[in-house]
Amino acid sequence: MSTSRSRRRPRGVLTGIAALAVGALLLWHGLLPDAGGAASLVETFLPWAGVALVVLGAAALVRLSLFAGLAVAAAMAVWWASFGTALLPAMAAGTPRFTVVSENIHADNPKAAAVAEDLARRSPDLIALQELDAASRTTVEGVLDAAYPHHLVIGTVGLWSRYELHDGQGLSLGLGWQRALSVDVDTPGATTRVYAVHLASVRPGEYQQRDTMLAELARTVAADDTAHVLVIGDFNAAAGDRALSPLLSRLSEAPDAALGLGFTWPAAFPVARLDHALVRGLITAESEVLPANGSDHRGIEVGLR
Repeated sequence: MSTSRSRRRPRGVLTGIAALAVGALLLWHGLLPDAGGAASLVETFLPWAGVALVVLGAAALVRLSLFAGLAVAAAMAVWWASFGTALLPAMAAGTPRFTVVSENIHADNPKAAAVAEDLARRSPDLIALQELDAASRTTVEGVLDAAYPHHLVIGTVGLWSRYELHDGQGLSLGLGWQRALSVDVDTPGATTRVYAVHLASVRPGEYQQRDTMLAELARTVAADDTAHVLVIGDFNAAAGDRALSPLLSRLSEAPDAALGLGFTWPAAFPVARLDHALVRGLITAESEVLPANGSDHRGIEVGLR
């Protein structure tokens, strides 16, 4: 009797159900309860659901299962709708007026000078750095100050610029210490208000500080009526993270110029994009993730106009 029932069971049922479950997660991950920051971690690595679907697609092919194949195709369509635009290389959008690089150089990094030198060799107009400590700040200033005569460092965040800076201030973003700054930069054509940020890290059970900073940053940007705004740095949040949504509703981020999803962390084998350049009133002409250079993050470079 059991053998007969087994023969009548459609092939690939479990594979198909698994694919539909992945598709449902992609569609409705916003309904997951964020207990202990678990939903944030799931949303950070959500693009990797595509790998699971490739494996399930291979299983459906091996099983020659129509049901599984259709389920995988449906789930892949959902994945493509979510991440396809970001996966494809972005078209160049004109000639940038100025370029900016940003990188978390990693606290207590003995290679801080080499990281700064590597970024300066790209000859950007602005360099934003995060996780500066007392030693690396002095080292980095020695590397960058000659070529970048205008700079502002507040807490562990710094901005070096070829252009004059005005009205710089530190931002605590709801915390008791400053991990962000805002400053007006005399960029070519028009002044740009730059927010250089390093948001708190997310670990199991430790996510409230990051979420507080993101919410306060979104409120700050919403209240800012400056025409040209750039918010750049280490957000410790991927684009799919629900905590980043209020900010992304007011600012935009261009896809990377290379094929891929532009992951920046960890540097040795990036699995998530935690570093962003978000703009309002500016066009991102080009965007690139930089090669590993001695930090635990990869830097990003954007050309803006």
